[in-house]
Parts: sequence; structure tokens; C-alpha cells
Amino acid sequence: MSRGDGHDAPSDRARRMAWTLFCRMHDAPSAASAERLVRWLGEDARNVQALDDALTVWALAGAALLKPALDGEPGQGRMLQ
Repeated sequence: MSRGDGHDAPSDRARRMAWTLFCRMHDAPSAASAERLVRWLGEDARNVQALDDALTVWALAGAALLKPALDGEPGQGRMLQ
């Protein structure tokens, strides 16, 4: 699969691994998890792109959850919980 810039896109397997490793670091950070992530990233340049894709999904999902709360009218007392 190509991204159109001459580089191969990460495989679905790499994207699943990126998501798994990110979730481990997010949910229960540890030196061992960080070391595993760093080693995995060094195995293939496409792994870096796969992690970037996972982080993008994470950020966009968070933004989608926050947007309704942020769209409230100013002064209406609507707050993030």
C-alpha cells in the first residue's frame, strides 16, 4: 500500500501493534513498555508512521468527544467534566 509519496504505508499488523503498544504506555506506563515501544519503532520506519497514525486517531477521537462541550454558548455555564 502506498501513501503516494514514494513510501510504503504501514501494514494493518503494524497499525494494530502501534495501537497495542500505545495503549500499554497510556494505561500502565513502565520502563519495560517504553523500551518495547522504542525497540519496535527502530525495527522499521513504517512503524513510526503506524504509531503516528494511532496517535492521530487518539487525538481526533478526543477532539470529537470534547467538541460538543466546547460548542456551548459562552456564559451558559456549560463545563467539561
